[in-house]
Amino acid sequence: MAEGRELEQLEMVIKSGWTNFLAVGHALISIQQGRLYRDKFETFEAYCRDQLEMSRTHAYNLIGSTEVYDELSANADIVVKPKNEFQVRSLISLPKEKRLAAWKLALKQAGEKPLTALVVRQVATAYKAKTPKLTAKKTPPIDSVKLQSVFTLLNEVEKIAKVGDKAATLRALKRLRNCLESLAESQNGAAS
Repeated sequence: MAEGRELEQLEMVIKSGWTNFLAVGHALISIQQGRLYRDKFETFEAYCRDQLEMSRTHAYNLIGSTEVYDELSANADIVVKPKNEFQVRSLISLPKEKRLAAWKLALKQAGEKPLTALVVRQVATAYKAKTPKLTAKKTPPIDSVKLQSVFTLLNEVEKIAKVGDKAATLRALKRLRNCLESLAESQNGAAS
């Protein structure tokens, strides 16, 4: 019964506290971590959807924003704290070690003007762009003359196979294999 009362109290915070995203976020975190939904719902997502009429994405954005806010607030260097969920939402996807620096840079870029979610989003995007990404190796162009000879040999193999000459088909397949190996070697050599 204690869980039921706690759940009701937390739901009241969520339903009446949309203006205070932190209270909503903390309530969602408590419900999720305590699995307080499990009597009536199998998953947290089903609980949010059916009981709170809230999408999974929105619930996790509120949770993530609350966690980011708590991280920033715990830092003594932060004088200006986020005023709403939208100011911190863009920081959720940044690695934890970059969030503080991104927040400080956003404040600096805003200067004397009020900090907007757009400024934070732009800074977060810049921080994401600095994260090195693996790039695929460029494949060199295929030698068109060798490729044409592969298709010519393939046509020859098809014609011989239709006639039913097994020995001639095997010889043509061997030439085709050699041509393909040569093409692959030239590709590997061009790639290095």
